[in-house]
Amino acid sequence: MIQTSRIISKYLLQFCLTIFGIGLITATSFTLLLPKGERLVEFWNQLQIFFWSFFYFSHLEVYLKDFQYVPFSSVFLEPYMYSFTILFFAFLISIIAALILSYAVNIGPKSVRKIINSVLFFMQSIPDVIMICGLQIFFLWIFNKTGVKIVDPVNGFESKAYALPIFLVSIIPTIQLFQMLCLAIQEEKIKDYVEYAKAKGLSNSWIMIRHILRNVTITLLSNSKLIFWLMISNLLIVEKFFNMQGYFTFLFNNTGSPEIFFMALVLLFIPFFLLEIIFKQIVNKMKGGEAV
Repeated sequence: MIQTSRIISKYLLQFCLTIFGIGLITATSFTLLLPKGERLVEFWNQLQIFFWSFFYFSHLEVYLKDFQYVPFSSVFLEPYMYSFTILFFAFLISIIAALILSYAVNIGPKSVRKIINSVLFFMQSIPDVIMICGLQIFFLWIFNKTGVKIVDPVNGFESKAYALPIFLVSIIPTIQLFQMLCLAIQEEKIKDYVEYAKAKGLSNSWIMIRHILRNVTITLLSNSKLIFWLMISNLLIVEKFFNMQGYFTFLFNNTGSPEIFFMALVLLFIPFFLLEIIFKQIVNKMKGGEAV
């Protein structure tokens, strides 16, 4: 019971300190352009507004146009859920693709290994912006020539693009996860239990699926924070090029409202913070330790 209380206190402290850090950065960014004599006073005022925003969340309002204000919750949820749908499916695709590629490289023949490594190296060398533009032009060219719309290359007034944004957001995380898993698999292959399994006559495929991939899951979960940041940075670019009315579009449209900007950043942080806690607990249990 005492251990559980310590764990909860530890995460609450981390959460509060991170929220406070977000507040400091946001308040600083909104006061830099003010005259020097006004910065400190305005900085303190902004911190107070941020603090009370949690207690008066339902009263936060977003300015649209023509002096029209609407509740924050009524206009934030749709772009927020849209962007997180992209992130969620991109994360799943990255994990599945990285596992399949890792399995293929370590079980398949050398020719398959060379092809996969060459393709991934080529894709990793292409800047994100060029890849996004290139794929948009490619799918528009196919639509122009054949009339077949394979995916929506850009958002319309009545439709939202999903397939291509998810694919693009997942590319770099997949490559990073693949590289991490390959290194982890190579480390697992030299361990005693693998040699023992081979001595018993078990196939490489069975050893890979039943033992090695299960053990390298720890590596995958331990590096989840890096993958999340890669996905967020990719989503920022994708939203701009696809004219997506998602989270970052909402965020940049409200750069003139410090409390709305701050609250949007906090709501971005919370789900990733919770996922990181869950993954840490899973990793620790898999290692045979107590939750920390």
